[in-house]
Amino acid sequence: MDSTNILHIIVSIINAIDMKKLKIFLLMAVLACLTSACHFGKGHTTILETGNNYYLKIEYSGYVHFTNDGTAISSISPGGYVKYQFNNKKLEAKNNGMGGVSYELYNYGEKVDPYRDGKPLIAEAVRMMMRKGYRPGRDDQR
Repeated sequence: MDSTNILHIIVSIINAIDMKKLKIFLLMAVLACLTSACHFGKGHTTILETGNNYYLKIEYSGYVHFTNDGTAISSISPGGYVKYQFNNKKLEAKNNGMGGVSYELYNYGEKVDPYRDGKPLIAEAVRMMMRKGYRPGRDDQR
């Protein structure tokens, strides 16, 4: 093998490596675009506060409206959601596909029935979100 053949082989290897890297980069770019498109136009916000024995996380996407008395969520836009956690209490709410809101509530890891025992937890979560400046929409502000 002369030096020209060796140089040609080295250039081919470098080109192959660069093409492989380019393909990986393009695949990652496409995946990033697809992932961000899931929330495109809806906005996505996360608020996180932590301290000694204190954990608060509020995450939401889409348009959310509270009831006029500030004790529940009256509507969430299709595809939107609210996730709230304050220490050991969790609330997840989303559009139920029929114009209403479906809730999942947990207190110390135990599931809470939102319609029987969960109303105080829902009201507490909504009040905390409002206190922290979370006001993406209220029924009286339409």
